[in-house]
Amino acid sequence: MKNRQVIGIMSDINVYITSDLTSSERRISPQWDLQYLKKKLELITGISPKDQTIQHYAIPSSNEFIVILDANKYYTAEDNDKHVSDFNILPFSRLHVHDNNPDSQLSQLQGDDTTEEFKLSEEEYAKRTDSVLHWKETNKLGRFDPEYELQKSRQLEENLKISSSLHVGDRCRIINILGERRGAIKYVGKIMLLDEGENIWVGVEFDEPVGKNNGLILGTKIFECRENHGSFVKPKQVEVGDFPELDPFASDDDDEI
Repeated sequence: MKNRQVIGIMSDINVYITSDLTSSERRISPQWDLQYLKKKLELITGISPKDQTIQHYAIPSSNEFIVILDANKYYTAEDNDKHVSDFNILPFSRLHVHDNNPDSQLSQLQGDDTTEEFKLSEEEYAKRTDSVLHWKETNKLGRFDPEYELQKSRQLEENLKISSSLHVGDRCRIINILGERRGAIKYVGKIMLLDEGENIWVGVEFDEPVGKNNGLILGTKIFECRENHGSFVKPKQVEVGDFPELDPFASDDDDEI
């Protein structure tokens, strides 16, 4: 008889990534080491890994934060040894990346614009090549990304269409992840606290304690469930059907006697 090893897989986390010049929602993996995380953050913010001080805001709109990585205490070895999972980063919290290099191009852009922008007309400011506006346009960020609005609109339409077939009480499983998580749908709808009601979200209570919460988001109860059994996911990640609870001790060996 074969022994089955049950391995807990940590799913990706939706977080808000901000800097003094950028803001976006991204997915990060608890399995990433710090070196990989910093490289990803560099692509988003333009800040070099060695100059990144990362602040974690458990509540995105709050002024309270903890420094999880300090550029003044930068060690290359630590980047390889530590992982995102070591920092207890909460879903839909905010990571703010501060540039500790006062001589970097981004720091210069930030410093120059705080005074000059208000002295120039919109047309004059738009013509400058050393402005934050020009930097965003060059890097195709925000409204300058030609695909952003189109992709965003398509995703919203897709989620809305899928959500129409999801109902509270339906048995389901989460797809497009490593491993398999099963449970029951507890909530389908918009959540103002997460994204000002822009997306449709599905609240799921898992059979096993593989969730991220107990149905509570930023102090507001969205649905009732057991601790560490709840999660909020996009509709396209949910498949409904006849999915009974998995038996972690069941054997899949057909030759078992």
